[in-house]
Amino acid sequence: MAYGFSPSYTPRIVYTASMEMKVDLSLNQISFPNLLNELRAKAKALLNADASAHNQAMGFALGTFISILPTPGLNFALSLLLASWFRLHKATVLLSLAVWNVFVTAPFMALSYRLGNWLFPAPVTASVTAQWQAQVLSFVQGFLVGNLIVAGVVTAVSYTIVLGIFWLLREKQKSATA
Repeated sequence: MAYGFSPSYTPRIVYTASMEMKVDLSLNQISFPNLLNELRAKAKALLNADASAHNQAMGFALGTFISILPTPGLNFALSLLLASWFRLHKATVLLSLAVWNVFVTAPFMALSYRLGNWLFPAPVTASVTAQWQAQVLSFVQGFLVGNLIVAGVVTAVSYTIVLGIFWLLREKQKSATA
């Protein structure tokens, strides 16, 4: 497996006096120099892949777009399916899913709601039932449109940044070997 990760530490199983089994995963067991060397090797393998810089940046952009969309639980499967369909570099798709995790995308969800609320304010009606329905429709419509706008902008920016990074790293690698 070209992009697999095999940690250089193993969890330690500890039995307590009452014969309870506990798994010890302390940071003391992790060899950080070995971990950094493994990450460098994986980054080199990613740069030396047969895919072009455009293909890898498109893979990252696809993962970014799907991560920012409200698709909970489907991000991984949907992004790999679309990466296979569009013949994009799957390692960069998975890297983008790791970068754009739930904690990072939460502010984008709030921004999507704000943008959608600004674009589609809820109309004021006299009836409580009509007001509630208008609020729900306005929220869903505004959030989805705002989310598509935010996801599109963030995807375009991430594509540009990743493409520039790959070009710079490949030029640096070419000049180092020459």
